[in-house]
Amino acid sequence: MEANHPELALISDFLANCLPFDSLDSVTLLELAEQFEIAYYRHGHRFSVADGEGLLLLRSGAVDQFGEEGISQRLESGESFILPPETQGVRFTAFEDSLIYHLPEDAFAALCARFRHVDRYFRSRRERRLRRAARYRVQADYYSRAVADVMSSPPLTVTPETSIFETAELMTAKRVSSVLVERDGQLLGIVTDRDLRSRVLAAGRNGEVTIISVMTQQPRTVALQANLFDAVLIMADKRVHHLPVVDEQGRACGMVTTSDIQLAREDDPLFFVQRIGRANSEEQLATMMQRLPEMFRQWVAADTQSHQIARLTTTISDAVTRRLIELAQLELGPAPAKFCWLGFGSQARGEQLLGGDQDNGLLIEDGLNESQKHWFEQLGKRVCDGLNACGYVYCPGGVMASTPEWRKELGEWRKTVDAWLRSPSSAAVMRVSIFFDLRSIYGEVSLCENLQIYMLSQTQKNSIFLASLAENVLSSTPPLGLFGRLLVERGGEHSRELDLKKRGILPIVEMTRLHALANGLAEVNTYARLHALAKMGVISLADSRNMEDAYTLINSIRLKQQARQLADGETPNHFLKPESLSRLQRQHLKQAFGIVRQAQDSVRLNYRSGI
Repeated sequence: MEANHPELALISDFLANCLPFDSLDSVTLLELAEQFEIAYYRHGHRFSVADGEGLLLLRSGAVDQFGEEGISQRLESGESFILPPETQGVRFTAFEDSLIYHLPEDAFAALCARFRHVDRYFRSRRERRLRRAARYRVQADYYSRAVADVMSSPPLTVTPETSIFETAELMTAKRVSSVLVERDGQLLGIVTDRDLRSRVLAAGRNGEVTIISVMTQQPRTVALQANLFDAVLIMADKRVHHLPVVDEQGRACGMVTTSDIQLAREDDPLFFVQRIGRANSEEQLATMMQRLPEMFRQWVAADTQSHQIARLTTTISDAVTRRLIELAQLELGPAPAKFCWLGFGSQARGEQLLGGDQDNGLLIEDGLNESQKHWFEQLGKRVCDGLNACGYVYCPGGVMASTPEWRKELGEWRKTVDAWLRSPSSAAVMRVSIFFDLRSIYGEVSLCENLQIYMLSQTQKNSIFLASLAENVLSSTPPLGLFGRLLVERGGEHSRELDLKKRGILPIVEMTRLHALANGLAEVNTYARLHALAKMGVISLADSRNMEDAYTLINSIRLKQQARQLADGETPNHFLKPESLSRLQRQHLKQAFGIVRQAQDSVRLNYRSGI
């Protein structure tokens, strides 16, 4: 093939920047480019791809993939469409005008046969999508799980002639709470712990009597092919806690109990939060929170979007905080005045991940006496100690409701804000960067809203303060050197690693906060701020989307790194070795850092007069 065909060169150059084609030599890429067919779909066009139709590669635009549960992911430039075997009901819709390259099945099969690493790449993608689809279905509809997935099998059985005493011995030895009574494989009845208490002990029956005399005859059952929703409905309707599972011939093959259902829901985030709300001690909360790292790892493995994971971990953090406050009030008595527990920083933004420390405070209505102040001092200490026990370690800088500086009445908080704005020292700017991202976690929301409105009214008209804040924003530059090379940390524990948080995440968060404070925006979530700033015209829609994409990409890489660290038994952090990334991933990361650098240049221009 001649290399001077411009169309083929364009395709070849594009393939060189897409996984796994980036590992192929230029001659192979040109040969491959000749085999691709090109299709163009307008916005809103719907189409489907059957397994065995080859490979589709998105050249430009965006395409939404839909399954039986609705939209499952949005594909962007450089991503391929390859479906797992036996996929049902998958379709695509062009979210934007899209240009798509199609490699026919025979050419795709020949490519995989020729290059083992290409075959492994697409095979692993099939497997990952199968796992992800399964996990999405579990998360999206917990009750659609099959009864067979959660039942205990095989069930303990006895004959009608077995004595009550022998049955109780068997149940104790097998550590089960129920037994089925059968004859010749046919289910006759069921006996539970409750039956033994109410029908034997309470009734004074002789233990030598046969079990048939106390069993529940013809118990309600559920079919092996049924789902959990069917089982829960039956148990709720009949008010039973044990439900035999039977096959097509009516033979008992398992048992579903309320304990089985609860155990199956342990890793469901919503159920986990509900359990947190029912915890009766700090110790119980701390034990429950030991599950969070594994849940986090599972969310990442399921390709859950980074902002969704952040919202989940923040929701759990909020739930723990609220329950600790409730437990403290059970001991201290009701609050003597209206108050609001404030979350700062990443918790306030709904962007909290693993490994973070506490950032919180207490906002109390004006007019406290000494006795009331002492009550809130105790509350702050108990809750912060509890959070530390649950894995949210004490803030090294003391930004916690347990310290007087961060536990104040509304009027005192206003004076503190005034002092920070009048004298924007580096220490004051650091406090503001934490405090101005605030959210009510518990208590009187109106107190938090009152303080936030006051802060925004003061920051908008203070150009010197905004300039100081901008200077702080510009102090953390993205790790890019000459010719776009990635710059790693020099010296220290994380030498030759990238600091994804300090050099990538925080600059985006802080620049977005700066624009929000300068324009009186009440939103604190980074994505919400970017959308609002674009809507106001403070930044262009293109810049808003670029910042959002950069933030998502860097966060996604950080999450996957932390999941790997958890799997290896390490403490998750924000540092990454560049060599652990593929060439294409490094290129995307450089582009994200480049967007951060351009945004900082814009900040420098817009706030130069104040600086």
